[in-house]
Amino acid sequence: MKSLRMLFVDDEPSIRLTLPEILRTHGYQVEVTSSVAEALAAVQSRQFDVLLSDLNIGSPGDGFTVVSAMRRTQPACVTLILTGYPGFETALQAIRNQVDDYLVKPTRIEQLVETIENKVRNRTSHLPPPARSVREILWEAQTMIAERTVNELWHQGKRWKATTRDGLAELLSSLIVGLNPGSEQQSYMQGAAHGAMRRGQNCSIDDLFEEFRAMERILYEVTQENLLAVDVSNLVPDLRILNDHVQDVLRHAVNSYLGQTAAA
Repeated sequence: MKSLRMLFVDDEPSIRLTLPEILRTHGYQVEVTSSVAEALAAVQSRQFDVLLSDLNIGSPGDGFTVVSAMRRTQPACVTLILTGYPGFETALQAIRNQVDDYLVKPTRIEQLVETIENKVRNRTSHLPPPARSVREILWEAQTMIAERTVNELWHQGKRWKATTRDGLAELLSSLIVGLNPGSEQQSYMQGAAHGAMRRGQNCSIDDLFEEFRAMERILYEVTQENLLAVDVSNLVPDLRILNDHVQDVLRHAVNSYLGQTAAA
């Protein structure tokens, strides 16, 4: 097989020093980058046959950003992910759905080379999914987000397990709708109703804060798991709007909760 042009992305210095040199002995032309910014610059300016990227480059899931950029600019490039977390089933499912293959660190060189050559030999262009906004992705996943939020709160052993689901789906739905400009008021009203309800269920103010923190964590996790489908050009503004909106809805929930307390 002719010499392949490979982009290797990893933030661990020891791996960057060793693995690319080993791959070069197998005839590959390897360009090494250590950050998402460096990798994106390379993707935009040079052609590659193979992308081999760590899953977590600086921050968890950063490898998806590089894969997404490669898919959109060079759809015939074989994309492979290295991960040190084989037990993280959610991430692995996303990897299986979006990249050509993944390998668990530390990987045997023979296995890596065999995987690369098999994938290159049988490669086909990957058409990236239509880019969607964060709001669209969260709207489609809202039932799953609500369930995962409940499971996380239950896992933390909250004493109010019997009422955890109450109002959560409605709160989440209105919150996502409120990401549309001009639709924020619906979210604020639902947040206020949620705070009053939790007070009536004898939940503590700390319980209310933890519920919102858990929901926000799941919202960001689901966004990360779908990075390859996100409109990257608007990702940062979308996440900023999401963060600000969650905090605004929480403020209305807390104010309503405290208002109920004062009236009690």
